[in-house]
Amino acid sequence: MNDIVFRNAKIIDGTGKKAYTGDLGIREGVLDLSPSGESREEIDLTGKCICPGFVDSHSHMDRAVGRELDRIAVESRVRQGVTTEMTGMCGATLFPKEDTDEFFRFAEAAPKALNYGFMVGHGSVRQAVMDFRSDRPDPEEMRRMKDHVRYAMEKGCFGLSSGLIYIPGVYAKTEELIELAKVTAPYGGIYATHLRSEADFLIEAVEEAVKIAEESRVALFLSHHKAMGIRNWGKSKETLRIVHEAILRGQKITIDQYPYTASQSSLMNSIPPEYFTDGKAAFAARLKDPALRAEIKRRMTAPEISYNSGFKNAGGFDRIMIASVPNDSGLSGITISDYAKSKGQDPFECYFDLLEENGCEGYGIFFAMDEADMERIYLDENTCVGSDATFGSIDEHNHPRSYGTFIRSICYFHKDRGLVTLEEAVRKQTSLTAERWGLKNKGRIADGYDADLVIFDEAKLRDRADFVHPRLTADGVEAVYVAGRPVCVDGIVTEERPGKCIYRG
Repeated sequence: MNDIVFRNAKIIDGTGKKAYTGDLGIREGVLDLSPSGESREEIDLTGKCICPGFVDSHSHMDRAVGRELDRIAVESRVRQGVTTEMTGMCGATLFPKEDTDEFFRFAEAAPKALNYGFMVGHGSVRQAVMDFRSDRPDPEEMRRMKDHVRYAMEKGCFGLSSGLIYIPGVYAKTEELIELAKVTAPYGGIYATHLRSEADFLIEAVEEAVKIAEESRVALFLSHHKAMGIRNWGKSKETLRIVHEAILRGQKITIDQYPYTASQSSLMNSIPPEYFTDGKAAFAARLKDPALRAEIKRRMTAPEISYNSGFKNAGGFDRIMIASVPNDSGLSGITISDYAKSKGQDPFECYFDLLEENGCEGYGIFFAMDEADMERIYLDENTCVGSDATFGSIDEHNHPRSYGTFIRSICYFHKDRGLVTLEEAVRKQTSLTAERWGLKNKGRIADGYDADLVIFDEAKLRDRADFVHPRLTADGVEAVYVAGRPVCVDGIVTEERPGKCIYRG
């Protein structure tokens, strides 16, 4: 007996093949393409689409599992059809800074609406061994870092992630990253990287990433690929050429992308990284010094700079929006320029005050990308969809990608511009992602596959989250199932928690 049979649905199976009308059954959490006999429940989906649950290739929601943020994290995910998330990205994980065994015990025990896979973060590994020092690891420190990575892989992580514009990942040399990625190779590991530059040195950063993956013999994911800053628009032509040449040499490379022309990152990422060798709090305390502020302003406004600068990429403080700061939630959604005007203050002084008063914690939204690059990257056959979703706090004015990425991708690239078919848009956020990550029984509507499903009304489908109202949920998503159980019905998140931790292999 089937638990549920969906009748007369427009079935989009996730492979890119043309949709067809038919019936679909769920039995004990898996799919049955030829349901027969009785069922406990039948649902008529005439005029509605059903497809595999969306697989988020790049998420930071491991920070929310089992914690206070889980409620809004789950809503943001399931209301746009996400059922599985690959987490632990950009080099930042809760382990090994926290005990690795304890993290996985906690994650396993926590009630989960979705499925979660995990990476181990290079930045967290480096901080656990070297704190915020900027020098190279000595042999003993390298041995300890390798041990941390190896242990995480034994626990079932999918590979190593890096964030090479963030402290302390920015201090790592290429050779360090190669040596640590090599540890994951015997496990079929993946190296996923937030590149060392997404702006002036984007080409060189992609070449470095390819080198790391090739020399360590692991697959490569280029995280949230983009070209930041008007002077760098169009560079995606060259980065995609580099990717395809490496693939012809036998390298496995995947790109993930979110469909927005603004990024979200730490507010402090406009400061040269060498100022943070004693940690964020220590630097924030030093910002009381007017001479230091003047020195940093000169560095930030110099014609040529050698570090990744959110200020330079955005083109100024009028294109940097405050997403969240710990000590004043009322500032969310205001540009730094407008905040400075309201205080009658110089924008640089306002920016330095924000960092000082908040211990260099907080996030900003940086408007710095071009639609032509975004479209070119999306249309590449190696590109899947990843939201880069994160929440810093319950009341954060976050990036709309947390609530809108997967419906926006369908609407922007298919419904509005007709650049891909609906079936191809679905494939890029289901089977393609699952295959590239090696997720078994995910991403397709096929016999025996997991019953992770999205039901939607194509005519009504529309993302609503924007930079002014980033928490508006999408229209048109009618129900979401994980392992055959409804986690969202008629726009209401249920109390069902059928999700699981997913481990490599």
